Amino acid sequence: MATGPEAGWYDDGSGKQRWWDGTRWSEHYVDLGEREIALHAGATPAGAPASAGWYDDGRGRRRWWDGARWTAASRFSGSEESFAGIVVDGRWIHFGAESQPVAGASASYESGAELVRRGRLSGPANARVLHGPSGLITPRLLPRSVHSAGSYLLVEVAGQVWLAAGPPGYDAAGRQFATWINTVSQHYLYR
Repeated sequence: MATGPEAGWYDDGSGKQRWWDGTRWSEHYVDLGEREIALHAGATPAGAPASAGWYDDGRGRRRWWDGARWTAASRFSGSEESFAGIVVDGRWIHFGAESQPVAGASASYESGAELVRRGRLSGPANARVLHGPSGLITPRLLPRSVHSAGSYLLVEVAGQVWLAAGPPGYDAAGRQFATWINTVSQHYLYR
């Protein structure tokens, strides 16, 4: 039996973001084209894509649908910016399987020693909202996820905290990218 993509908000084919519960579309949708964004209820679309292919996943990218579920393979617009696995493409910010609107995101570039010294990551790890490139970072995984000699891009977005290790020797580029995320975030916050 084929199943649809995991539960989440997706483009329903009509240009609206609609809630997919993992097996079918709900009546709840958001029309991002409206001046005031509001949750609506209405008729549901016909269903998920039937055949394998690249489809808009409703999160600012195209993902490969294998005929039964979404895969990790993604394509972006070609004008995206990225650093340490974090991608900003238009109104969306992506990290691994996670995607959120960039409006309201906050980024910083910090040394691992500073993150450990301040205990900056234990709260998000305990709350189960800290994500790394491989997924959720739990309190048990936290000591192995942050190295005092490394530098990290830290992004807070939509109640989540994303932690991406920066490449050695690229601290200036990491700080510049964090500043750029903050600028783009503010730009889209009021649009």
